[in-house]
Amino acid sequence: MKFKILLLLSVIFSTTTIYAQDVDELFKQALYETNTTKDYPKAMQLAKSALSRSPDYVDVRLLVARLYRLTDQPDSARQVYKGILSIAPANADAVKSIKNLDIAQEEQRIASLPNRVSVTYNPTFFERAGKRSWNLVNVYYGRQTKYGSIIGRISYADRSYDDGLQYELEAYPKHKNGYSFVNFAYSNATIFQKYRAAYSYLHSFNGGWEGELGVRYQYKNQGLFSYGGSVGKYLGSYWFNLRTYITPDSGRVSQSYALTGRYYVGTADDYFTAIVGTGISPDDRTRNFELSERLNTSSLRLSLGYQRLIWSRNVVGILGTYNREEYVAGRKENEYDISINFQHRF
Repeated sequence: MKFKILLLLSVIFSTTTIYAQDVDELFKQALYETNTTKDYPKAMQLAKSALSRSPDYVDVRLLVARLYRLTDQPDSARQVYKGILSIAPANADAVKSIKNLDIAQEEQRIASLPNRVSVTYNPTFFERAGKRSWNLVNVYYGRQTKYGSIIGRISYADRSYDDGLQYELEAYPKHKNGYSFVNFAYSNATIFQKYRAAYSYLHSFNGGWEGELGVRYQYKNQGLFSYGGSVGKYLGSYWFNLRTYITPDSGRVSQSYALTGRYYVGTADDYFTAIVGTGISPDDRTRNFELSERLNTSSLRLSLGYQRLIWSRNVVGILGTYNREEYVAGRKENEYDISINFQHRF
């Protein structure tokens, strides 16, 4: 009798072990198809087969939810995460994933709003005695279309010796795996360039990498071309970008460099910014009107900022900049910028 009981227990134990091994093997195969071959339909089939044998296997459920997200089925993924929380209410992966789904859903809703208006105020203060502060205000209206976004912008500048307006038209046409940046500006005021034009092509690569190549042209008292590009990388909640421009002028070549870091704390509109740079960039709206005068002077620039989405349709941001600028050979001054921005989407 004891022998029969032991034999029965041995058979049950062996069957359970083989069954468990079978489920684990299915899970391993599903992971391989997900991460290596990227065959998501096959991975889903294997994962669901494993779930049919072990419905409470949390890791398999998490994989099924991940596969739903990879195949653009967020509602199905949400249901799976809720099912996991009914089994394991404290499961950190499920809690975090539902939060990420909420953020992605909010970003899609915001991105679907086609219109936006923005106002930016940017004063610049100087330590040099007798030099009055500058003020720069710009307003723009932008509209998102299926081909990309287009923006019209008007800027007003008040500096120590004059004031005036600049008019801009900007567009971001879409391409496969990237987009272009196109900008044209005109002003008849002496404190702006008379003409300015810009073009960049930006491309997204695998692994969170992105690259840009571009050219800038401006005409004030003479025509100047600047050539540059950037390399960017996403690392989790961080984004880093290294940008450079070179500007040939009268047999000399001026260079500018800027390293930007962002830390995202919510949607794509919620982040902290830090920037360190040298030289003058043709994209610096507060100083590029003096591009030819500042080309061969040295400078060091440090910026810190924060931007946040509020009330679902609005973005507010502030960026403070310290610039140590050589205004004549061997003489430097401290410059301080504060840029305050408000944007509304509708």
